[in-house]
Amino acid sequence: MRINIDVDPSLEQDMITIHCKEITDEILELQRLLSNQASGGQKISAFMDDTEYYLDLKSIIFMEADGNYISIHTGKEIYRTRQKLYELEEMLPRDFLRVSKSTIVNTTMISSIKKNITGASEVAFKNSVKKAYASRNYIKALLEIMEEKRLKR
Repeated sequence: MRINIDVDPSLEQDMITIHCKEITDEILELQRLLSNQASGGQKISAFMDDTEYYLDLKSIIFMEADGNYISIHTGKEIYRTRQKLYELEEMLPRDFLRVSKSTIVNTTMISSIKKNITGASEVAFKNSVKKAYASRNYIKALLEIMEEKRLKR
């Protein structure tokens, strides 16, 4: 494997591109490590009562619109932010996916999806009793992402 670093001051943000002959387990592992590194240090500001917290993205299981706020769910707690769901969606890494008009989930935290062809599918999370719901309009994209993650393992 050969590694090149090209410095380009005109870039607005850093970009990593992997060129390979074929996708191997080694390449997939490299992609996973780079993705984890890129999102590992990212935090989001949220409130509980009058206290502001800085949450690691990997601790968030899902976010949902709740009136004028967005509720941010971790395994045990619920925090709030005034940011808009679409603003959060734009800033979050690829592991976060919108699954309904009012919900974004952390796909790395999903333990199961109970499909419902007539309504919203139930999404369960690791180490939590909390559930979110994926609407029919978004379930296909969620299932594709989960299949992609399954194949990478």
